[in-house]
Parts: sequence; C-alpha cells; structure tokens
Amino acid sequence: MSKIAVIFGSGARIGQASAKKFLSAGYKVATVSRTPQTTSDDDLVHLTADLQDPSTIEPIFDQVQQRWGAPSVVVYNVPSAYGMYPTGGNPLSAPINEFTKTLSANTISAYAAASASYKRNNQVAFFYTGNALNTTVMPTLVTLGVGKTASAHWIEAAAKSEQLRPARFYYIDQRNQAGAPAGNAVNGEAHADLFLKLAEQKEQGEPIVVFKA
Repeated sequence: MSKIAVIFGSGARIGQASAKKFLSAGYKVATVSRTPQTTSDDDLVHLTADLQDPSTIEPIFDQVQQRWGAPSVVVYNVPSAYGMYPTGGNPLSAPINEFTKTLSANTISAYAAASASYKRNNQVAFFYTGNALNTTVMPTLVTLGVGKTASAHWIEAAAKSEQLRPARFYYIDQRNQAGAPAGNAVNGEAHADLFLKLAEQKEQGEPIVVFKA
C-alpha cells in the first residue's frame, strides 16, 4: 500500500520543506494551492484549490484517491495572509466578509480536509500548522486568532475521540528558542521533520504540540 501525503499550502518554507521530506521518505505527495503549477510525475503532483472556499476541498481528495489511493498523511498549512486582516486597536473593526474568509481558510476548510481524509482512511495522520494565538489574545490579529483557536478546539476533540482511532490529529505551534511565538521566523525544515516523526508514530500523542526551533 502506497504512503501518500497531501500538503495544503505549498509555500516556500513549510509547504515545500514538507513535500521534500515526505518524498525522501518514500511517500507520494500532492501539494495544493490556489496557484497552478506544472509539477507532475509518478510521485509528485500539484493540485489547485482555494482554501477560502471549503467546497474545493473534497474534490482534492477525490483526485488523489483516483491517482494513488487514500492519503495517509494530511498537512494543512494555510498561508498566514489568509488570516492577517489588521484590526489595529479595535478588534471589532474587521469587515464581515474578511472575517468569513479568514474562518473559512483557517477553520472550515481545515475541518473539511480532516473529515474528507478520515472518511477515506481511518488511519490518517492530520497536521495543522497553528501558532500561539489559540492561547494568546492579540487584538490586532483577532480574525486569525479566532480561526486558530477554533481549529485547536476541534483538533483536540478529534484527538480525544475514541471513535476516530487509530487516526491522529495534531495542532503544531512553533516557538523560538526563548519560547516566544515564532512569528514570521517559522522553520520549514523543523516542521517537516516533526510532521514525519509524528506521522510514523501509530499512537495519538498530545494533540497540541508546542516545539522550539
């Protein structure tokens, strides 16, 4: 049975590093973003979806299933730009349409990806790239914070549900060496190493994973 990874958000750091890591470990890899790419061979394909539109998520899994089979690993790495609507000193100033897009990309589409992957493989390992906003309130980043907090909640619920075993679900939060939020200094290779390590562990670990890099 082929090992298959689907990576939502194929940016230059976490997305690309994760694709390389899983390819090197013998996985077939599908990367997903809004931007079309010509990448395609026996082990790597790029697919397009808009993470702000949850209806585009299920077809990604249909395409992967038809090409290779059911994914064994899903990395949901939403671009930070999808949630970084600045609210200044007024956390109630975000336009509703911007708030809706943020929630769709950071929470609803992630939930759709987890649901679609579990439906196809009840042993899937699902990873969500979070940050410290599930425990830290920043009025200037309220829309992103709500999205991350909501996803941390359902991920922890999924991880604690015996009905979903042996699938595993993780919210990944990188900090710097001092323990502060990594911000824009995220380490793609460190994320990729952690994803692969946890993917190859068959038991659910602590679902909220805070690590330093």
